[in-house]
Amino acid sequence: MVTRCKIGLLTAVLFAAGPANAHGLWGHVHVTGWAAENMPDDELRAFLLEPEVFNALLFGAVFTDSGYAVPGDASRAFSEHAHWEPFIADYVEWMRVNDPPPWTTLESKKRVAFLMGCGSHGLQDSIFDSLFLYQIIENDGVGQDEADPASDGFLSLDGHLRFFPERDIPMDVLLELYADVDPNITEDVILDAVELVTTFYINGDIGPTVAASFGESYEAEIPWTRVHYMDPEVPGSLRAEIFPTMRYQQALWKRLHGELDPNDVTVFAFPEAQRRLLSADHTSTSSWASLIFGAGVAYQPSMVTWTGPDDVAVPFTQGNTRWGADHTRLIRLMPNEPLLPGGEYTIGMPAGVTLIDGQRTTQDFTLDFQVACDADTADLCPDLGPPPVASIDGVVEESDPVQDEATSGCGCATGGANFGVFGWALLLLHLCRLQPRSLHRAVGAVMRASAEQQDR
Repeated sequence: MVTRCKIGLLTAVLFAAGPANAHGLWGHVHVTGWAAENMPDDELRAFLLEPEVFNALLFGAVFTDSGYAVPGDASRAFSEHAHWEPFIADYVEWMRVNDPPPWTTLESKKRVAFLMGCGSHGLQDSIFDSLFLYQIIENDGVGQDEADPASDGFLSLDGHLRFFPERDIPMDVLLELYADVDPNITEDVILDAVELVTTFYINGDIGPTVAASFGESYEAEIPWTRVHYMDPEVPGSLRAEIFPTMRYQQALWKRLHGELDPNDVTVFAFPEAQRRLLSADHTSTSSWASLIFGAGVAYQPSMVTWTGPDDVAVPFTQGNTRWGADHTRLIRLMPNEPLLPGGEYTIGMPAGVTLIDGQRTTQDFTLDFQVACDADTADLCPDLGPPPVASIDGVVEESDPVQDEATSGCGCATGGANFGVFGWALLLLHLCRLQPRSLHRAVGAVMRASAEQQDR
């Protein structure tokens, strides 16, 4: 039976939690896995979908947030650093010096995949937090405190959870990379945090049930998010993250081989090919455009230009990622005046952009796109044909046994766990950066999941 004492303990632990910047952890695992599954049939796809390598890829996406699960500066430091391009660039360099391609051993392959999982997680945060979160604020009037657990919950409610990675950490690489970040980041610090996350959330036993409880708790409050969290039309939704994540993984592969052309650093953009900018209303986040990079680029206040019909300059505000970064993987362009429905626009990024490894672009980049039409301009917007939409069910051609094998197992953990009140408290600590208005709901959701587990 759940007592007031237990709820009080949960509440006390929750208020000890510090903020973390991420969308839901189940979302990270699945967008990362879906990105690999949606790769073209080439060397990288075959590499990543080897079952144990695929597991390492997915666990890299788990690891990046795991330090937020427990109190302590060292734990937070290892998670925070893993989110950003300096960590990714250092990891790439470590591999190129200490374990260069071609990778023939399983351990080497898993080091590469883990790196890609960490990088995929960080990119997804930049996209979700900088784009989709503002759509949630605009349409549902809530923020990250609700969006993070709710999006995980909706994935569970809708039956999308099918990856359950087991722990696999390249500890030798991590300890070397973290040595200059915080000397208190030790193997025990890392393992303690990871153990909590995998025991109490990222597993095939209780994790989906807990996530579903959060989804049920929030779905009435955030109806727009409930409908659109997987909408490929909306920049930054979980499904809209898949192709940018795939492109980032491809860019990382090139970086590891020393083959990334700096002029190809812009790997994706919203609006994407065969889609139009959603709105001409400059007061809406649906009028924002964005560029996404396959490596961190040095952020400058005026990196891009925006012109419209007759080459007239569009007044706009340039934004970094929501959290800011010296070497950013995303910039936003937010118009300051109404756009023309059906109007043709061009974003330009002049040569001279500096990548995190010191390379500089030598060619201009341009993105041409059209704004969605209204009733008066419908004739200006002919049918573009069906845009590409990422698969999320792992369905592939029968002649592709590599993917069939990877998506059917991946070494998933399904063992049970003994969940006491301390375990639930630690789970909540990981899941939520709660404000007082959300605390009661979160406690209720987890208590329901606990009761369901006890009834089994």
